[in-house]
Amino acid sequence: MDLNLSFNQDSISYDWFLLILRLVFIGLVYLFIYQVARVTVRELVQIGTAQTSRSAPTAQPVAAQLEVLDPAESGLHRGEILPLDPYTTIGRRDGNAIVLPDSFVSSQHAEIVYDNGAWWIDDLGSTNGTLVNNRPVSTRIRIAPGDVIQFGRVSTRLTQ
Repeated sequence: MDLNLSFNQDSISYDWFLLILRLVFIGLVYLFIYQVARVTVRELVQIGTAQTSRSAPTAQPVAAQLEVLDPAESGLHRGEILPLDPYTTIGRRDGNAIVLPDSFVSSQHAEIVYDNGAWWIDDLGSTNGTLVNNRPVSTRIRIAPGDVIQFGRVSTRLTQ
């Protein structure tokens, strides 16, 4: 009889162990689902914010362009004109509206937008920064004709 009782205690311990293991597994599955949902919501908010800042221009854009002042090692030439669209991305990667193939220019360096009757520039988290009139761009700022804009080592001037 002692032998039978001992067997039941081991059986009960094993059943409890399996139950706890199952509960831990279910908890991990829920934790994984929570993390996926959290990251998804964060990405959707970032996409929505980016699309809001890249909304269609509110007024007919004034024709503007960037004149290359110092091409650095980009392969561009001094005095070359780079036309701006109402929404223009600048960077080293081919998908940008203006491609600056210089090693100090990030793959997606900055964006220039025509909004509310003015031109605006924003640095897109570039490694070597964007400067307007030798001042670093940390948030979206207004630019005007004559402003000198530097992407990495490539220097340009906004003209109309």
